[in-house]
Amino acid sequence: MTDTPLKLSLSANIPDARLAQVTRDLERDLSRAGIQARPVEASSVPGERGDPFTLGVLALALVTSGTVKAMIECFKAYLSRERALTIKLMRADGTQVEVTARNVDTPAVREALEAVVSAKSG
Repeated sequence: MTDTPLKLSLSANIPDARLAQVTRDLERDLSRAGIQARPVEASSVPGERGDPFTLGVLALALVTSGTVKAMIECFKAYLSRERALTIKLMRADGTQVEVTARNVDTPAVREALEAVVSAKSG
């Protein structure tokens, strides 16, 4: 896993429990597509039990130019089920790409994702 993985965040006007489920499902499906994904730990709150995680946020590693197509296909499946969902990919340097149901299949998004991945791995 790289030292500075991409950060993926999901947002939508849906209940927290639904967003948490969508995040877990996306984590599983990205992993099946060969992209390492893991929840991002939140800062702990005194008195809470277990490992707290930031709702709707995953760290991605091993994303290569070859896996961008698989990542977009995954995004398309989730955006078709949750049309209000917004997916943001962010690099440590602040560069980000926002993917929605409206732009997921556009050449501009594919190019932006390729650029984020190539800059990360380069």
